Amino acid sequence: MTDSTARQDPFGLTGVRDHEEYVAALKRLAEQGRRERCVALLSETEAHVVAELLGQYALHNPAGQLNQLAATLAARLYSRLGA
Repeated sequence: MTDSTARQDPFGLTGVRDHEEYVAALKRLAEQGRRERCVALLSETEAHVVAELLGQYALHNPAGQLNQLAATLAARLYSRLGA
């Protein structure tokens, strides 16, 4: 991977070949994110909106791998927001 490619895809998602690999890459990133320091990127209101959208997406197909990841992320956001 060249330096310009690394800057365009800092999280390594462009090389995934299928849905399962995409979900696995997102899960790895989510776990990596748990170990990194927190940086405020959204307002509290925006974070609530994102958590709600992720939660609604997760409910659409609770057995789906991507939906389960959405549920996990929604729960983490709500937890950090104290909701």
